[in-house]
Amino acid sequence: MNKKFSALAAGVKKALIPTLVLSTSTAVYAADQQLDKKKATKEDIEQIEVRSYAASVEKSINMKRFSNSVVDAVSAEDIGKFPDQTVADALQRIPGVQVEKDLGGESDRVSIRGTAPHLNITLLNGQNVASATASASITRPSRGFNYSLLPAELVDTLEVYKSAEADIDEGSIGGTVVVKTRKPLDSEANYAALSVKAYHFENAEETKPYLSGLYSWKNEAQDFGFNLGFVHKETATQRDSKEVRFGYRSTDADQDGNAEFYPGAVGYNRYASDSDLDTATLTFQYAANDNVDFVFNNLYSKSEHESYGTYSSGFILQNIANVENPVIVDGTLISGDLPAHNNLGYYGNAGYEGEFKTQAHDLKVTYKADNYTVTGQLGYSKADGEVSDVYSEYYANTSASFTLDNGTPDVTLDADLSADDYRLDYNHKNDIYNDSKEVYGQLDFEYLLDGDFFKAIKAGVKYREHSKAASLIKANYPKVSSDGEQFNLGMFASDSTDNAILWQFDNSKYADWISSTTPSTAPYEHLDYTFDLEETVTAGYVKAVFDHNKWRGNFGVRAVKTELDSRSVEYTGRSFAPENIQDINSSNSYDDILPSVNINYDFTDDVVVRFAAAKVMSRPDYDFLSARKSGYCAAATGCKGSEGNPNLKPYRATQYDLSAEWYFNESSILSFAYFYKDIDSYITNATIEKQWAWTDPDTGVEEVRDFLVTQPLNGLGGENSGFEVNYTQKLPYGFGVQTNYTYSDAQLKQTAEQKEAGEEAVLPNNSEDTFNATVYYENTTFSARVSYTYRSEYFYTNYLGLNQYKDGFGQYDLNISYNVTEDLNLVFQAINLTDEEQEATSGNSTGMSDANRPLAIHDYGRRFLLGAQMKF
Repeated sequence: MNKKFSALAAGVKKALIPTLVLSTSTAVYAADQQLDKKKATKEDIEQIEVRSYAASVEKSINMKRFSNSVVDAVSAEDIGKFPDQTVADALQRIPGVQVEKDLGGESDRVSIRGTAPHLNITLLNGQNVASATASASITRPSRGFNYSLLPAELVDTLEVYKSAEADIDEGSIGGTVVVKTRKPLDSEANYAALSVKAYHFENAEETKPYLSGLYSWKNEAQDFGFNLGFVHKETATQRDSKEVRFGYRSTDADQDGNAEFYPGAVGYNRYASDSDLDTATLTFQYAANDNVDFVFNNLYSKSEHESYGTYSSGFILQNIANVENPVIVDGTLISGDLPAHNNLGYYGNAGYEGEFKTQAHDLKVTYKADNYTVTGQLGYSKADGEVSDVYSEYYANTSASFTLDNGTPDVTLDADLSADDYRLDYNHKNDIYNDSKEVYGQLDFEYLLDGDFFKAIKAGVKYREHSKAASLIKANYPKVSSDGEQFNLGMFASDSTDNAILWQFDNSKYADWISSTTPSTAPYEHLDYTFDLEETVTAGYVKAVFDHNKWRGNFGVRAVKTELDSRSVEYTGRSFAPENIQDINSSNSYDDILPSVNINYDFTDDVVVRFAAAKVMSRPDYDFLSARKSGYCAAATGCKGSEGNPNLKPYRATQYDLSAEWYFNESSILSFAYFYKDIDSYITNATIEKQWAWTDPDTGVEEVRDFLVTQPLNGLGGENSGFEVNYTQKLPYGFGVQTNYTYSDAQLKQTAEQKEAGEEAVLPNNSEDTFNATVYYENTTFSARVSYTYRSEYFYTNYLGLNQYKDGFGQYDLNISYNVTEDLNLVFQAINLTDEEQEATSGNSTGMSDANRPLAIHDYGRRFLLGAQMKF
């Protein structure tokens, strides 16, 4: 049995123990329910008064049951009471949905059916929301949705569309997440909900407030109302890690004539952050008469962020030729001793301080006549982010002993090493700015038909303009004082932490020093991070809805034109002293015709069989589309460069879905779904040889040279297929269970170079196995849920020609609530209950992960929440 399958089997076994105990008596119970169960109808969805977790599950099941496409959903238990604390956490309970964690351990990015986060889209009430960030990642902009700006308390339902429909925005290969908020005229009048909670972060040893509230009002005529929601959330996170930095390189460590791989640096990392988030939503609704309805949605969000990351290690790259007592296992140097070297002790510290603001406004006007409906929408969304990034690194003369034994990176430096022994070698301050804007207009027309087969025809057009821009202003600072005194780590670091070499860095002291010190280079714009993109999308569609006897569904086609203008610069030379700077303006456009069909057959009253097929597309990530171009020649490394590619075509795929769903009572489902995606082209980074003009900065001589240039290109395609199994049942005596398993097998085509090297082609972000299980119990006063989520290993990036993987990871979460009165309940939550760690591993020459090459072991710690939820 291989390692991955053993880990999956162990995880599933752990998660299923409570499930199996509860399920032993369900067969007889299910049979009894079959005899007298109530037949569900579409109207039942509206009649469910969602006041408990079981009712929330039932509503979600009904949404899936009566949909005309392949959809899964999560709904709020009550106004302001979503099952999870973040939207991404709630999504991971859905079959086929996988989440990635940010540095603080919260789920912040979503993959669907094995596709990378930027290949899925998330819509708020059907529309895109501009996003910005307050971290250094804004220099590599992504289409991925910023889930942190939308707290779960403000959400009514989440819908994940795994099959395409012509009237839903294109842009996704994996799936489309539609986040819906509550409308005032659908809510109770003069209703208020308030949550007061305390969040305790175990690693950071801090407790922070978490406040949220919702108020809904409508007049007596019930033709005008508004909803007002707000969330104030503070976090204090800390992630401790053992890490290998700078990847794995190749050398002949034991002088036997064969090359071995060795780690670039082995050491310890601590990341800590404090964030404040304030988000408010305001929705107005006015039903002018029985035919006309106005809904005006507004969202405002502001996040302030302060963080630092510290890394301390033995810098093996500087002294690998002198390694003593080498231990080599399967071609990897897993331990050794390094004699003292001037650059062997390495310490780096980065500090970030910034904020981002987001606003979104959407006006929707609906005119409904007897047999047709016209809907118009206008919207605007804007986001701004900025961050100051300060970084410094230090080196010390020391010896080192390191080991990677058992997949755990560890290093030991000289026992008498102090912070004063580390000399300042490099530092900088970056001021980074980014913004994003989107305006759109949409018109939809639906005509109801009287035919026996076709029930409605829907058509519409949409136009949107999206812009995204960023810039980075950089300043470098001196390493020595004006009188020649060497600056050192002891100026800013105090006592070490519980790890002997991870000195405690005083970021405020360093910031004061930066502000009072004259830069060694005047602030300049770092041209590698300058970009300005404008994307215009024009789309039109037509869709037919049918319903005849046991058959129902829809088919249609969406036509899309995408136009891109990309503005940046090209240069040669050093980034702080560039030569031959030229502005670049590049344009590109492409067209897509995207047919889709969804066919549903009600095999019996309780069994639904579905088939779906569609052509889908996803646009390249913004970072790939930058027109930037830069290169530099050095005697030691030759001429190397990097270049964006505004001429990229999108990811394109043809997908098929086949599923069967058995609803054996109104709150239970057993389903199986098979999916297949034929990917025509997948964008990858490639290194190619180009001839560029180069001006030698020392001699001023210009000549044409051969550069090795890294550039994103439309590569070969592949296949992604798999299946989902979903079982949910409400059991006797207040118990219930939800489980699902997804298998995703991705096979990308190998390039000629990969075939020659014997290297596998791997789809990024694809976990073959995903498993979720929730066991719950509730009565009129008490509710408890235990959830387990597992995703297997996945490839996330390539560094120095070697793939890097996140290892399989599973965690338990606990949710308990107690109803003191009908309008007051107490809640307790524990996230990552058993304090699981996330690990990462480097691949070998074939592209597969290698247990002898650990990259990181991350300890996120546990998070606990205690609070009260009130209704008025």
